[in-house]
Amino acid sequence: MSPAACRASLCALLLLTLLTLPPWTARAAESDRLWNVTLEVADELRPLLEQHLDLFRLADRPGLDNELIEHLAARSGAEMRNLLATAGYFSPRINIDIRHEDGVPGVHLRIEPGAQAVVTAANIRIGGAIENETADAVRVTALRERWRLGPGAPFRQSSWDEAKDTLLRELLLDGYPAARISDSRAEVDADTAQVRLTVNIDSGPLFLYGETRIEGLQRYPRSLLDNLRRHHPGQRYNHEDLQRYQSALQASGFFRSVSVAVDPDPARAAAATVRVIVIENPAMKIDLGGGFSTDSGPRGELSFIRYNSFQPGWQSTTRLRADSKEQTFSSELALLPEPGDWRNRLGVEASRSDIEDLVTRRFGLIAQRSWRSPEREHDWSLKFQAEEQSLSAGPVDNLNALTLNYSWTRRNVDDLLRPRRGHMINLQLGGASAAVLSTRSFTRAYGRGLYIAPLTRRDRIHLRGEAGAVWSDAREGIPTEFLFRAGGDQSVRGYDYQSLGVRQGTAVVGGRFLGVATIEYQRDLTREWGAAVFADAGNAADTPSSLKLVQGYGVGVRWMTPAGALNLDLARGRETGQLRIHFTLGARF
Repeated sequence: MSPAACRASLCALLLLTLLTLPPWTARAAESDRLWNVTLEVADELRPLLEQHLDLFRLADRPGLDNELIEHLAARSGAEMRNLLATAGYFSPRINIDIRHEDGVPGVHLRIEPGAQAVVTAANIRIGGAIENETADAVRVTALRERWRLGPGAPFRQSSWDEAKDTLLRELLLDGYPAARISDSRAEVDADTAQVRLTVNIDSGPLFLYGETRIEGLQRYPRSLLDNLRRHHPGQRYNHEDLQRYQSALQASGFFRSVSVAVDPDPARAAAATVRVIVIENPAMKIDLGGGFSTDSGPRGELSFIRYNSFQPGWQSTTRLRADSKEQTFSSELALLPEPGDWRNRLGVEASRSDIEDLVTRRFGLIAQRSWRSPEREHDWSLKFQAEEQSLSAGPVDNLNALTLNYSWTRRNVDDLLRPRRGHMINLQLGGASAAVLSTRSFTRAYGRGLYIAPLTRRDRIHLRGEAGAVWSDAREGIPTEFLFRAGGDQSVRGYDYQSLGVRQGTAVVGGRFLGVATIEYQRDLTREWGAAVFADAGNAADTPSSLKLVQGYGVGVRWMTPAGALNLDLARGRETGQLRIHFTLGARF
């Protein structure tokens, strides 16, 4: 018998088996249920009752007899009244009917919830030491005006609890960590479906910072923590000050864990102790890493970190990184952070790259002064770079540049790892002079940005752009790092990594002008998975008039992980007609 005939016979046998199954097989799932519950209620109240009512929660539990079922049905009336009251319905009409169908007990619940109660008055009083603080008088008024459950609002227990928590939290986080709710009442008139609210808050004393007590510090100088501190004795307590201080200590790299908290004892409010508990990283650390990029293939990385180099608190990092297109060795010495979060770094770097038939060997020395936070970055750098360029089977060019550069970054998004709204911007300006250790004079400007616009809770638009320009008599003599190429995972998808630029023989070299734009539509399919449709356009060229944008477009899958979004894209280059797969982590910024 042929394979096709075998498959046809198997399908026929399966269909015959299904058609001849006894009727009780199809009803087996129904007979497993001990009793049936039907609920007749408004759709918006159904989830509340089905989730919390014992009749639903225990419907599949074995070992319950008819007597217990009737007991559950009898007490369900009180359960439903309590549940409906949390949603603001205080005078419902409830009908409970116990029936038997084919020997299976059934309970029919019919509910007319009545009118939902509304708030008719909200008496909010904020007292305590805050009344004597002239600077907080306007704030108290503003807190009352921002009360979330004002007259006319429908009353729900969840909304009532949330409004109280929000009001109290604003005091707890700014000046008054000992604040408490001394009295709260919701007076309900069930007949008229009206609720009067009363909330009294005792602010407690105003807290001012006192000494900073540090525990767990052994190898590193106390000045490391003092220089990163954002609060000073005598200043008013603010929770954000301590959160930023904790984040700065954690980001410094010296500590495995950091905890920062103020002593909440009201008796010490005039000089509240700030307690800092740290667990230090080992004096030395070796990291091994690996990865994969559709731009450059597999990647390996080895780094050695020493946290006390030459001086206590000076951090040295030596790193070796290699992939199929570029190999880099670098060493950096980061000095002790200064007050105000500025930090100085000295570094050396050597690298080799072979991309689109352009082979580049670089050696560089860099001095950098930077200020960084999760939202903003400022970087000044002075860099000397010696570079050797060669095309395939072509001559070797040697060039130098001493450049002064500035970079500014701003991030204003709802989540740094998985942004769903907001924007990111990076602007750079730099240059070199032929009079000072440079082969050619040039000025360079570059900017990139990402804007995320939510359309609905599940849909959003990503708009991304890049632009760059180098002003010089010619591009010859300018290091590759300061010129522009496009194409690849983080640029124009559908094209090879840095394959868009100035064509020189079989090689692609950097141009003096760059333009890239992206529009991408994303939709969440589940909590973890999403889909995207996108179009990219861009190119690099040596003059503005020769900058001809090429296009790529495609579809993608988004997987939300704790480390950010994993993006898998299938893109087609319009000019080449080729399909390429692109794999990236995080937002394309």
